[in-house]
Amino acid sequence: MKYLITPRKILYQHDIDIDYIYHDDICTFFFRIKMKLVNISTAAVLLLFSLPAHALTLTEAINASLANNLSIKIENINVNLAEEDYFQTKSNYFPSIALSGSLSENDYSNITTQSGTTSSNYELSPSSKSITVSQNIFSGFGRIYSSLSSKDMLEVQNLTKLKVEQDITLETIEAYYNVLLAEKTTQSYKDNYESVSERFKATSKEYEVGLASKTDVAQSEAFLNNAKIDLLDSKIQEKNIKNSFHNLTGIKPDNLVFSEIRESIPDTFDEYKENVILNNFAIKIVNSTLDVLNSNIGIARSALYPQVNLTASKTELDEFSATVDELTNEEIQATVSWPIFTSGKSLSDVRKAKKQKNSQLILIQKTKNETLTLAENIWENYQISNETVEAASLNYKANNIAYEGTVIEEEVGERSVLDVLTARQSLLNSEINFFNKQKDREITKAQVMYMSGILDNSNLGIN
Repeated sequence: MKYLITPRKILYQHDIDIDYIYHDDICTFFFRIKMKLVNISTAAVLLLFSLPAHALTLTEAINASLANNLSIKIENINVNLAEEDYFQTKSNYFPSIALSGSLSENDYSNITTQSGTTSSNYELSPSSKSITVSQNIFSGFGRIYSSLSSKDMLEVQNLTKLKVEQDITLETIEAYYNVLLAEKTTQSYKDNYESVSERFKATSKEYEVGLASKTDVAQSEAFLNNAKIDLLDSKIQEKNIKNSFHNLTGIKPDNLVFSEIRESIPDTFDEYKENVILNNFAIKIVNSTLDVLNSNIGIARSALYPQVNLTASKTELDEFSATVDELTNEEIQATVSWPIFTSGKSLSDVRKAKKQKNSQLILIQKTKNETLTLAENIWENYQISNETVEAASLNYKANNIAYEGTVIEEEVGERSVLDVLTARQSLLNSEINFFNKQKDREITKAQVMYMSGILDNSNLGIN
């Protein structure tokens, strides 16, 4: 895995060339500087990142978010419910079978049989058992459309679940890089505070021996106070960002590792636009919902057609009466029902279903327009992201050189303390801006993948 190294702390040097290097599978990063010195002693510049035995990778953070997120758990339940609905509609194609039975005991007095025999006491224990099979033969195609509707709704729920997973993935990526930026920003402010503090101490000593003015001391103190405020504010912001990360993933953001997303993105906007139209989950969901509404129209129309049902039953009665010991009855019955008048409700249901479809067609167009507009903006940001990072890197290098040159010129009396402090502030701003642009580039990559419907761990290119 490759990591981009950025300089963190610069010592005094002159006429420098800065090399950014990559290193594979190591726990220590080095920032190497080639220096040509003119009448000054050799200075060493070293950036050291000490990584623990195990660092939290972006892939691990995403997996944790997906496992712990309550919204995803809800969507899993919704998918299960949709599966049950689909199963129920499929069961309508099969006949229903019912078994029933009864047993009773009756005592009778003064029973007279057909032969004229009279019994003062007679005990009768009748029992019955029956089986009934019912099957819908024709439902106005209602069963077909109900099955299609529930199947399409299951697809909607699955797509919704996948969209939520991608939402959480993108949110985690943004949170991950925000933590990295916050940590680097705080470290930069810390380095700046230490540098300005040393400058303030040096200026104070120079003032004591008459080599610096009271104004120089005041300016140094003002910059020091501002540096302290920036550092404290950055620590607070870093803490808040890390708390948000913890709430999202369930993991404390310790030992995060910067990794570049190695995505596969089309070369042209037209190809990217086509991918968005075909694969974006927001568009997929509204299209699948339209399928549900088309089926619902068929369900509403089915109420206008006759319903045909077939029923077959067999009943056996034991000790049916005092004179009949056993009776068997078999019956096959076909029933047809056709709603002739429903006060217009059935026709109203059809009209309502059609209007819901028309509303969904408008929503589809609206969703496509909004999605493509957003996709285009993200594409433009992505196209310029690499150039922005490069420009920020060059600006940072230039400010490194300017700052070190200003320090040397101040030592020989050609620059003031204010010039040095101002140059140090410019270096700080360019450093933070460089970190921020790196963060923005990686998030923009993820956003392009999100709009294309391919944002998951398998496509990030991160081990």
